[in-house]
Amino acid sequence: MRGKLGNGIGRMNEFTVGRAALGFISYLSKKNKKASIVIAYDSRRRSKEFAEVTAGIAAYLGVKVILFKEVTPTPILSYAIRYYKASGGVVITASHNPPEYNGFKAYLSDGGQLVPPDDQKIISKIESITDWKQIPILSTKDPIYKKMVKFAGKDCFTSYKKDLSKAGILSISLKPKDRTALKIVYSPLHGTGGKSMQELLNSFGYKNVFLVPEQKDPNGEFPTVKYPNPEEAEAMELSKKFAIQKNAHAFIATDPDADRLGIGVKNENGEYVLFNGNQIGSIMAAYLCEAYSAGKKKKKAVLVKTIVTTDLQENIAKKNKVKYKNVLTGFKFIAQVMAKIDKSKTDFFLFGGEESFGYLPVSFVRDKDSLSSALLLLEILTEKKDLFNYMDEIYLKYGLFQESLKSLTLEGSAGKEKIRKSLESLRTLDLLGKKIHHRKITGILDYKTQIAKGNASKSAFSGCPSSDVIQVILEGNAKLTIRPSGTEPKIKIYSSFQSLKAPKSKEEIKILTKDLLSEIKTSEEIFLQLAGLS
Repeated sequence: MRGKLGNGIGRMNEFTVGRAALGFISYLSKKNKKASIVIAYDSRRRSKEFAEVTAGIAAYLGVKVILFKEVTPTPILSYAIRYYKASGGVVITASHNPPEYNGFKAYLSDGGQLVPPDDQKIISKIESITDWKQIPILSTKDPIYKKMVKFAGKDCFTSYKKDLSKAGILSISLKPKDRTALKIVYSPLHGTGGKSMQELLNSFGYKNVFLVPEQKDPNGEFPTVKYPNPEEAEAMELSKKFAIQKNAHAFIATDPDADRLGIGVKNENGEYVLFNGNQIGSIMAAYLCEAYSAGKKKKKAVLVKTIVTTDLQENIAKKNKVKYKNVLTGFKFIAQVMAKIDKSKTDFFLFGGEESFGYLPVSFVRDKDSLSSALLLLEILTEKKDLFNYMDEIYLKYGLFQESLKSLTLEGSAGKEKIRKSLESLRTLDLLGKKIHHRKITGILDYKTQIAKGNASKSAFSGCPSSDVIQVILEGNAKLTIRPSGTEPKIKIYSSFQSLKAPKSKEEIKILTKDLLSEIKTSEEIFLQLAGLS
């Protein structure tokens, strides 16, 4: 649940948070009479207050609460649920949204977010609560509250770091002096990551970590950025300036709840260049898959990604004999696959990721995790010395890919209707065999109707609930995917194209990349016309 702060049923306030908390915690206590819950919050307006409202409801219902005292990264909340063996968890956050937003994210005992059918059962309960009087909340001063609510200790984060040291993501070829030599600038973008990230990186030998002064402290107004999102180049500007000042090798930034991670690295010309989410994820995927391929294999590794994330990662998995699984957009579906892998005697989770700067290289957290991802990325940077060179090596070995995301904002009821009609009109078109620019349409996957056409396989829908997503498959390993945003009045078009010509050199990569991006741009325009959106 996410929305703007304010009065009314459609906004984030004490009532809407209270009814969400009551519905969710009632569900947990019904499943387990000795239920317990972990609660965390970010740096946003009213986040602490909403966390205490949630704790007060849990205490009233007789559910034990472990509450974090300070703003806490979302991945640590996910870890804490498992660490404390709790029945579930809640984090009050709106992730990377502007300051006027807040949200309520609920997790089950495995540390993963709610997924069908549990989510619908809880939503039905929430929607039945229509009166403030139905919501019992104990104040923080109430003796029962004080008895039922305990604060999380430092032991949780200590345990997280210990598990990280055993996770197999640390480079065996590095010496302590290699890590000390790396200069890194970090910005938590006024969010929860500051203390945790610096402590984590320092403890693993990265001593030269410099926090951006203007953005290091938690501040729900996010005064230095328009959007506190490392996906946005504008949000990375202060990090870049500070990196120039410090002559850093790279700069990293996390969003307010520290689940997303962005990076900018100095190139051979001394300029800092940002990597996109598909590139960052592919670098991690290649490094981990290649390490698995070179090592002893007691179990089969599994890579999980969303359907809108680059298929370069699929190529990487195949070539290294790693299993792979595509899921719907949203990290909760990656966590759902992880829960199934837990029950397997033959498989283990290797890596999960999505193009929107969310990655997970460890199995003991069940949401995207900027902390473990940052450690892995810095290990790769320290070992490989040059991420640009490593990215080129990946393209030469597994295929040259480029991606694009185009978002159209369509606000209000008229916009909502236009989005609906565009998707419905696409479903009526006979697209198989037609061309989009240079490439023929060879398959169509409709995740709403669960119909596969052409060479597309129905197996793509395995484990995927019905969702208003259409994916058009083109020859030469290219895809165009269209879906409405789940949190904003937008329709999104994702492109993932492999070059029809395999590059033979780094110089050729540059030429083919330019051609590929031009092809994607034209293909998107044609696709928008087909959808009635241009």
